[in-house]
Amino acid sequence: MVGYPILWDETFSIDQLSKCCPYEISEIEEYLFGNHYHWSLDEELTTFEVVDSHVQLRNAERHYWLFEARDRAKQRQWLVVIGTGKSPFDPSKKMKRWMYAMTNDDNLSLEQFLDQEYREQLAADRRSR
Repeated sequence: MVGYPILWDETFSIDQLSKCCPYEISEIEEYLFGNHYHWSLDEELTTFEVVDSHVQLRNAERHYWLFEARDRAKQRQWLVVIGTGKSPFDPSKKMKRWMYAMTNDDNLSLEQFLDQEYREQLAADRRSR
């Protein structure tokens, strides 16, 4: 899988988890375009189309949204994970928002992909204790 680095908001110690996605579609498209421009140097420049429908996963500590996007040049499916709540870096802190993207090379459904990412984050939380 190809992936782009995590983007996060420096705001820590939020009081309440967001009930709606903390990023706009335009911000997701800008994130994908900017990362493609900087990290995919061997590929032609492209734009991304983010599908507005998404899946969500919520628990008491984090809320997740998963969006699907396609790059116009290769028509690859990208999955963009967005979160709020317990920091993916330091579980003792809460973050306003973060996002990262990966290609869906395993052809997982949106629900399967988000479930896999959620389980990996729980494992990372346990390792950080």
